[in-house]
Formats: sequence, structure tokens, C-alpha cells
Amino acid sequence: MKIECSECQKLYNIPDERLPVGKVGCFNCKNCGTKIRLDLRKSNPGKEKSDDIKLTKSFSSPVQKQDNNPGENSLKEKILESIDELPPMPQVVAKTQALLADSTSDAKKIAEVIETDQGIASKVLRIANSAYYGMSGRISTIQHASVVLGSKTLGEIVSMSGTERILNGKLPGYGYDSKDLWLHSLAVALGAKFIADMKNPSLLYEAHTAGLIHDVGKIILDSHILERRADIDVFMEIEEKPFNDAEIQFFGFDHAEIASEICKKWNFPESISRAIKCHHKPSASDGDELSYILHTADCIAMLGGIGYDDDDFLYEFEAGSQDFLNLKQENISEIILKVTESVHQISS
Repeated sequence: MKIECSECQKLYNIPDERLPVGKVGCFNCKNCGTKIRLDLRKSNPGKEKSDDIKLTKSFSSPVQKQDNNPGENSLKEKILESIDELPPMPQVVAKTQALLADSTSDAKKIAEVIETDQGIASKVLRIANSAYYGMSGRISTIQHASVVLGSKTLGEIVSMSGTERILNGKLPGYGYDSKDLWLHSLAVALGAKFIADMKNPSLLYEAHTAGLIHDVGKIILDSHILERRADIDVFMEIEEKPFNDAEIQFFGFDHAEIASEICKKWNFPESISRAIKCHHKPSASDGDELSYILHTADCIAMLGGIGYDDDDFLYEFEAGSQDFLNLKQENISEIILKVTESVHQISS
């Protein structure tokens, strides 16, 4: 359906399935900034598919973010309360992290913890035997894996195994099929690991972990997104903004902020929680290196086609982020290829 702004006559060609049929929507014209009102409460989509609709002025927008809005605050409280409905991070993951933080622990102790959860143990063996680790079919037990791979690599695999269980479902609000969220998260984790290895190896394990759970907030927000998806689609079409901007516009916060709160519930370090909260805008992190690494890895996953949003082309590196990490275009291209190949090796 063609929609024309009554002020500047700019035309928008919006697919019928994205229009909020039976509703009223208000948006800003991308060209002139006029607040425009689209009333489809009486329209008949079947008769108007080829018709042009003129958008008229509106002096208030129901989707415009309001500061200190009581309704917004209560929605956020409701969403934060629903964090309790998330499956807990498997205890094996938490115990493994604790052991890795303890300089006196070793791979054998980690293996003993893994063996207490057969579901995680089987996933660990599958990933350990993937082409990525070069051990295809050669690791038969967790104890064997601990000897061959070492404690750090074993901890990395445990984190992947634990998060896969949580991130593997469908998210109809966001339009994700099964495994979409998991594969993207895996790509970001690997990209963050590669960047950390280049720039600050001491952040390698934290970068990998942050990448795995950076988008977990989408699981909580999905049902709320589904309720507003038609309005969100029109907003994104007209404003030409990525999905996280639409979340802020409609809710006053985005999935990154919710994911940061989930990190606290799961007792992840503050450094990981902060990086996840700022992964779309690392400049807000007060120069936190992990935030820039995570943001860059997220963009790299999108550029490599291991994303899942229809707004991938709108999601860009924040200005100055590559300079902060001193990454050149050739570095980005190399990491994209490496991430793409690694995801295929681990997930095949």
C-alpha cells in the first residue's frame, strides 16, 4: 500500500501485512519530521491494496517514548518479574565458572562437575568432537576431554552447552525460527573471543560468555513484541530504524537492558552485565573494552549473514568503535570468514 505524507508528499510503499489493520498508528515522516496519523479502523484491506492513503497531521503519538511514564515503569516491572519464568542457567555452568575463577582448580575438577548433568555432558562431548576443536570422534569421555582440551576450553564448551538449551526455541514476536537465536549468539561469542584474543587475551573467556547470552532479553520481550508487531513494522519502515530502536520507542527500554538484568539473576560478573547492556551503544559504557568487543562481534555476525532480523542492513558499527579497538577493514573481513566457518564446524 502506498502512503503519502500530506505535508511533504513523500511516498512510503509499505507491505499490507505490515500495516496495523483495524488500529490507529502515529509516526514521524522520515523526510520532513511531521507527526503523521494512520487510521485503519474503517479501511478494508481487501479493497484498498492498490489505493494511496494520505497521512494526516497528528499532534501526539501513542508510540512516542515518554520520560517518567508510570505505565512504562509498570510494564518494565512486569517484564522484569517475568525473568523468574526463564529456565535457570544450569548449575553446571555456574559451578564451572566458579572453578575457572579459582586458581587452585584444574580440568579434572571441572570434568567431575560436568559429569553430574548428563544432558550437559552429552552436549559437551558433541561440541568437543566437532571439527572446530579438531578432535572429530576422538573424545569418548568427559575426563578424556579435560586432559586433551584443558580447563579453559572445557569451560568454554560447558557455557555453549548450557546456553544452547535456553536459546534454542522459536520466538514468534521477533520472527525467529528454532535455532536462529542460538546460532547468532554462538557467532557473536566466537567473534568476541577472536577479537579479545587479538586485543586483550585476559578478556577472552568473559567475551565468549557475554556473546553467548547478549540477546537473552529477547526471550523475555518476545510476547510483548508479538502484541505490537504490526505497529513496530510500520515504525521501522517509516523511520528506517533497527529493531532495538523500535523497542526503546515502544517500551522505553530494549532487550539489552533486560538481558543485563538477567545476568544479575544468574550471578554473572558485573563486567559481563555492563557489556551486554551497552552492546548496541558501547560509547555509553565509559570506555569499557568488553562492551566495544561485544558490539563489534554482534555487527560482524550480522555482516556474516549469521543474524536473524530483517533490519540487519540498518544495524551498523557505532561511530568510533573500530577505531577504539584499532581494527582495520581487513581485520573485520578476516574475522567474518573465521566466524562463519567456526559456526558451521560447531553446529554441523
